[in-house]
Amino acid sequence: MRPLHLATLVAVALSAAPLAASAQDKVAQFYRGKTVDFFIGSDVGGGFNAYARAVGSHMMQYMPGKPNVVFKNMAGAGGRKVTDYVANVAPKDGGAIALTQPGAIVEPIFGDPKKAKYDPLKLGYIGSPETAVTICFARKDAPVKTFAELFTKELVVGANQRGSFDLDFSLALRNLLGIKLKIVKGYKGSRDIILALENNEVQGLCGHIWSSLMSQAGHLVRDNKVNILVQYALDPNPEASKLGAPMIWDYVKDPEKRKVLELLADQLVFGRPMFTPPGVPAERLAALRKAFDQTMKDPGYLADARKQKLDVSPASGERVAEMVHRMFTAPKALQVKARDAMYRD
Repeated sequence: MRPLHLATLVAVALSAAPLAASAQDKVAQFYRGKTVDFFIGSDVGGGFNAYARAVGSHMMQYMPGKPNVVFKNMAGAGGRKVTDYVANVAPKDGGAIALTQPGAIVEPIFGDPKKAKYDPLKLGYIGSPETAVTICFARKDAPVKTFAELFTKELVVGANQRGSFDLDFSLALRNLLGIKLKIVKGYKGSRDIILALENNEVQGLCGHIWSSLMSQAGHLVRDNKVNILVQYALDPNPEASKLGAPMIWDYVKDPEKRKVLELLADQLVFGRPMFTPPGVPAERLAALRKAFDQTMKDPGYLADARKQKLDVSPASGERVAEMVHRMFTAPKALQVKARDAMYRD
């Protein structure tokens, strides 16, 4: 094949420019004067709600046409309720987006496939404002002071429901590693579990997102009221590491169990997944992804994140889509072992 001359390359680039501009004009024409519905898979007051409102309040300024945004909380079923609604009911034109719990995305492989009335591989991923790190922590007066002690001493932890990290990861760690967690489940959300901990109804939490703890109840850490027992994620959080919190991998000796725990931890890369319904026109999804990427660098957003103590460790829409695909194409036997670990009560 003959190499293209510089003049030819310039001509190709110039001819492509009007096409790109035309696509942007069409996107701007669609969004101008519109209001984007931003659905949130949690109650007001939690970490997912905080991220959604912080991102959404800044993101629309970067969208062609600069649409308005209205936030709609739709908690329930560990994030499946809002995912089902957005995937199957919301308009598929780019006028609806959602942020929910990653457990809802992986429900077909790690949970009950019959409960997921949607195909996560068909959703349009915009990005995730946080690559999450989960932790186990306990009250200072709890009988367990270190993660190593969990192998011989019982800790009573609070949990939400299936699809939430605090229940799913608590069960997985207990079943795979044999740690002694007594799990009290059924709390409405992380804020209620924190309140239960402060009232000494439970002694700790496991599988709780570090940034949620710092934004909702950072005083527990600052006032030295809790011990951070362990971090569970692919990579550590620098702040938690400074406090001496070890990584879970220090306690996983069995190679097969490590593979299962690593597969489960993959979803933490998209700790706060944002997505559109299936079938949104490609140029509108591309515009949403670009606006999200720009928001992650926006001074106003970064200032809000600092104020609310939200971790800024984003994953792009392309990266989220890549990780979802990787998890759904993992060996079936590994998926089954991961599901079993989270479902054995």
